[in-house]
Amino acid sequence: MNRTSRDERSRTYVARRTVEGESPREIQRCLKRHIAREIYTLLIDPPAVQSVDDLRPLRHNTGLSMQSVTDHFNVSLTTISRTERAIKLNYEFASRYRAWLKE
Repeated sequence: MNRTSRDERSRTYVARRTVEGESPREIQRCLKRHIAREIYTLLIDPPAVQSVDDLRPLRHNTGLSMQSVTDHFNVSLTTISRTERAIKLNYEFASRYRAWLKE
């Protein structure tokens, strides 16, 4: 139900199946089956995730302080520290951080 209301792909699917004349119950059943396939694929063959082990050494090599990084990205010191130590990962932020350090 949540995905039907928030995910654009699911809303498009529901609209298409409704036009085809399927009942709401049948649409939900098919959507659940599709979601189960997606999850199974992710479990069996998870996407490759780049490690964050290189972030702290990169920052040290460039001579940047944590404060300068927080000022640039407008995030807290805790966010930088946790990202560098792989405690609370945000891979999108980590990739932006890495790209900025390599510039």
